[in-house]
Amino acid sequence: MTKPNQAPSDPTTHPHLGVRLRQLRQQQGFNLAQLADAAGVTSGLISQIEHGQADPSLTTLRRIAEALRVPMFYFFIHAKAEPRVRSPQDRYVLNDQTGGIEHEFISDPDEGHIEFTMVRARPGSASSDKQDHHPGRECALVLAGRMVMEIEDKVYELNARDSITFDSLRPHRWVNPGSQELSFISVTSWAFSQ
Repeated sequence: MTKPNQAPSDPTTHPHLGVRLRQLRQQQGFNLAQLADAAGVTSGLISQIEHGQADPSLTTLRRIAEALRVPMFYFFIHAKAEPRVRSPQDRYVLNDQTGGIEHEFISDPDEGHIEFTMVRARPGSASSDKQDHHPGRECALVLAGRMVMEIEDKVYELNARDSITFDSLRPHRWVNPGSQELSFISVTSWAFSQ
């Protein structure tokens, strides 16, 4: 599991991610190029993830999950287990060092229908360069800093303790326009059509 200071390319970051990605890709009959095309990424990146040579950004992982029609947490599930207390050092963390964004996964990896994350983002950072969408509903609660949430052609400003809930099939993205770190909790309920 990732510790907050690990580099995103550390092959020990998510030991099950690449294995589960390769298994699911093969089970669904995708070759590298087909999955890459469906997810809008390169086949080289898919191969690097499968071999534990790279960690995808949250946006990339969402696109791959959507292309494979599974919740994002599918890639982190390794066994059915009893409920347990998870300390911060036991949680998965995705670091986007170039964008200055850290996603700490709070919910249990075995819970595939809900994604509960703590996000920390430096000033000027954004969830993506352009609006993106995915199945489900999303809720964000700002803990510190300021967030601008763009949903289609509307802009919503959130300050500490403000929250927003929306259908995440609507194109959206968030931005940290402030001069301090933005931290917020994000909860996404995943819904995939059969």
